[in-house]
Amino acid sequence: MNTENEPVRTLVKRSVVIVDPDSTLRQAAATLADDYIGVAVVPEAGPANHAGGVISERDIVRALAEGVDPDREVARNVMTLDLATASVGDTIMSVAECMLDNEIRHMPVVDDGAVVGIVSERDVLRSLVSERRSAS
Repeated sequence: MNTENEPVRTLVKRSVVIVDPDSTLRQAAATLADDYIGVAVVPEAGPANHAGGVISERDIVRALAEGVDPDREVARNVMTLDLATASVGDTIMSVAECMLDNEIRHMPVVDDGAVVGIVSERDVLRSLVSERRSAS
C-alpha cells in the first residue's frame, strides 16, 4: 500500500491530552512531561474536545524566555491560537507538506470539528520511512 496516500487517521494512536486553560505553565509542562508529548489541546468554552488552541513545549519555552513566572502565567495566555489542522481523511503526505509549510511539529486531527488526535512530524516521518524500508 502507498503510505503517502493513506488517511492521516491511521497515525492517530492515542487519545488527546487536555490542558485546562487556567493551568499554570508549570502544570502544563508537567502534563507534557508526564505523557511524553510535545503538545496538548487547550479546550475552548463548550465541548472539551473542541480546541481553543494548543500549548506546546515551544510555547512554554518562548514564554519563559520572555521572563514570565511559570507558577503564575496560565496556558490560555501563551497557547497557540491559529491552528493548522488536518481532517481525518487527509493523506499523510498532504499533512507532511502542511507541517513543513507551516513550520510546525504537531498537528491536531479533527473530525466534525472535534480533535480526535494529534500527529507529530515523527509520526509522519516514521510511517513514510517504514514503507520505504519495507520496499527495499
